[in-house]
Amino acid sequence: MAISAAPNLSASHLIHVHSPQWNAATQEQCIGELDKATLNILTLADQQGLTSVALPSVSSGQYVEILNYLRKIQ
Repeated sequence: MAISAAPNLSASHLIHVHSPQWNAATQEQCIGELDKATLNILTLADQQGLTSVALPSVSSGQYVEILNYLRKIQ
């Protein structure tokens, strides 16, 4: 995970995170990895003193199965 400035964006910073690989056969493990990645993002944002965070749909560009999961939890 890394944090960088966000020139030419409305955000002040970008937090880059490795997207967990999504596999429907091991969905519970994948959910745990996604939860961990989200917590890591929020922890780093807090450590950096950021007061707002926008989280995109992590891994949704690569792994269609995650979209079905995310739709269920909205």
